[in-house]
Amino acid sequence: MVFTTSKYLMFFIVIFLLYYLVPKKTQWIVLLMANIYFYLCACTSIWHMIFIVLASIITYCGALILEKIENQRHRYIKEKNNNLNDEEKIYNTNIDKKRRFILTISIILTLGMLVIIKYTGFVFENVNIIINKVNSDFKFIAPNFILPLGISFYTFMSLGYLIDVYKKEYRAEKNYFKYFLYISYFPHILQGPIDKYKELSSQLSKEKYFDYENCVTALYRIIIGVLKKMVIADNLSAVISGVTENLNQYYGINIFITIVLYAIQLYADFSGYMDIAIGSSKMLGIKIAENFNAPYFSKTVSEFWRRWHISLGRWFRDYIYIPLGGNRVSKIKWIRNIFVVWLLTGIWHGSTWNFLIWGLYYGTILVISKLLTPVYNKFYENFPKLIKSKVYTLFQICRTFGIVLIGYFVFSVDTLTKSIQMFKNMFLFSKESLTVRALTTRECKISLLIGVVVLFVLDLCTLNNIDIYEKFRKVPTTLRWFIYVIGISVIAILSAGGTAQEFLYFQF
Repeated sequence: MVFTTSKYLMFFIVIFLLYYLVPKKTQWIVLLMANIYFYLCACTSIWHMIFIVLASIITYCGALILEKIENQRHRYIKEKNNNLNDEEKIYNTNIDKKRRFILTISIILTLGMLVIIKYTGFVFENVNIIINKVNSDFKFIAPNFILPLGISFYTFMSLGYLIDVYKKEYRAEKNYFKYFLYISYFPHILQGPIDKYKELSSQLSKEKYFDYENCVTALYRIIIGVLKKMVIADNLSAVISGVTENLNQYYGINIFITIVLYAIQLYADFSGYMDIAIGSSKMLGIKIAENFNAPYFSKTVSEFWRRWHISLGRWFRDYIYIPLGGNRVSKIKWIRNIFVVWLLTGIWHGSTWNFLIWGLYYGTILVISKLLTPVYNKFYENFPKLIKSKVYTLFQICRTFGIVLIGYFVFSVDTLTKSIQMFKNMFLFSKESLTVRALTTRECKISLLIGVVVLFVLDLCTLNNIDIYEKFRKVPTTLRWFIYVIGISVIAILSAGGTAQEFLYFQF
């Protein structure tokens, strides 16, 4: 069920009304039923529901067992009056081993489903290529799995919960249905954000009362998200696919324009989804994590990744990077940690060599940047006025954006061969080259203009901590309603026609 369809609108209206009309103690049950219905409607097969149920059962039971073992330890220590001798220390060590075993088994079972479904085809395909090199007639036949929607997201949320219980950050949830409510919460199930259990669980079960001001602000957020998706991202989709599917006909500046348009499309599409998800959740009185913070205004690559897909970066930081030692290790181990995190980030995004190379690319950039820190510091000492100037800040933003654009060459197409061809074509010239302009309609040009202005203004407000929604609420009523009419008209006129398009990150 795509957020920008009338089906979702009707679904949300029904849920919204039921949520505030039923007895407060049963509101969480309405949400649970809504989650199940929403996910079943979104899936191509009812069997996909099995995977989210299995992931939730494994991590739910794993967390309960971890807590039970920990409670045994506490009772034992209490009986010994907190005075542990050597024999009792051995007992303590055995308890730790049991907990690590349960954690490991639960992670293997949960992560195993994602790995088998998402990466079996990729592994078999590459094994067959190697076999063909030695002229063997043998060939593996890979199972044709259809990736369940949201599996990468709910797998990470369930694993995060399990690891947090193991680290004793909070108690395990006793009510399975309340835990499943968290895993399957419909605004974030398909595309994130990857919310932490401790930040969301209490909100989901807390009694909520209708708040008019809160709902109006949330509605603004939803409208902005719809505008980003339908007016900007969907209109650019045909333009970009027109180039990437016919790379032999596009060269030079037209390739560069295409990759810039892709950067705008991806941001509008992904952040548009987040706006609708966050707005929908806010109308129900539930706050979910922000996933973007003006990323294209970043001055460094590391800053960019603190501002883009924030919840995913936080997950890898908390559960991979820090457990490996973070930056509190030797330089060699730190380099290892960076490459491990970024290889996993690339693999998480997709089962092709493109994403593996994309992860290595960012890992390399971050390592080089770290190694050049002494050079940067020396430069800053010698030119203190320059680095504080707006010109240098603009240079940093443009430099970072350029690095991000290079990464999009392997992110925007489905094979490494196409990525290389696309990058090479940017430096070639041909008189027969077609232009991107020929692919753009008048509506698309207007959409792009409106889109860039909207994204720029919104991100500028974010950078300066300006609550644009609160400011808008202070606009005189007549003018505000005039803007409503204009905004809805713009979306209706300039939105890409036909069937609503899926969001780009659904594929992950």
